[in-house]
Amino acid sequence: MTTHCNTNTILVPFFDTMKLAFLVTALAPTGVLALQGNYLSQLSNAGASVTPSTGNYAPSVLTHDNFFPVPDESVMVSMSDLYSSAPPGSAGKMKPAFIGGSPAAASFNNNFSPAHQELIQLWSDQVSVELSASQLYLSASIWFRERDMAGMAAWMLDESGEERGHGLAILEFGHKRKFPISLKSLDAPKADWQNPVQVWESILEAEQTNTQNLLRLAKVAEQCGEYACQAFLDSFHIEQLEAEDKVGSILAKVKGGVNLADLDFQLGLEAEEEGHH
Repeated sequence: MTTHCNTNTILVPFFDTMKLAFLVTALAPTGVLALQGNYLSQLSNAGASVTPSTGNYAPSVLTHDNFFPVPDESVMVSMSDLYSSAPPGSAGKMKPAFIGGSPAAASFNNNFSPAHQELIQLWSDQVSVELSASQLYLSASIWFRERDMAGMAAWMLDESGEERGHGLAILEFGHKRKFPISLKSLDAPKADWQNPVQVWESILEAEQTNTQNLLRLAKVAEQCGEYACQAFLDSFHIEQLEAEDKVGSILAKVKGGVNLADLDFQLGLEAEEEGHH
């Protein structure tokens, strides 16, 4: 028995299915792009709270490069720039100095009161003061090393590195606060000591002078309402107190006729322990 097959019955559903698949394929990117455009328009509304849909999007259409808008950096101003452009209390009274331009091209001092200009100058000078102290400690280290007092030489060398670190820390904070920094030329450190007492006297004098410099810096910062500067300097005041106490104690021992070999050994141990921290 022969069975006749109606080809129209088979082909019509087949072609209808193909048309539907083609239509879906053609319209899918359009729908996704429309959804993308709608989402980006929401993103452009600064006051809107946007919650992305959890629908399944085609990765080939939505990418990192075309999904999120790229901010215009030419009109962006950081909080640091805004804060640094005017003295405290002058918000809204002065155009920020760094909008649309480079901080290096701005005239810093013109934007600050006389008290602020003094603060900026003292801050810049303090970097050189710390580097000068580092030089003095290094000179003392050389002096002790040449006289076979390795412990004291190591202690002085360690302190030299610490003073240099202080200078770099002050420099870095000044950069963050947008203070212009100008280094001063440094005089050659003292090196013509005749005995250990003179060395330690020079070190104590340098620490006392540095304490006064930092106190003056903090006082001017307070007058300017520069609370961040004051907070930054707090740790330096504590370190100065400890440094004067330590050096003063060593000087008293040296003047009192302590066994220099024992003191040299003790300070060498302290320097070694400090180096492991």
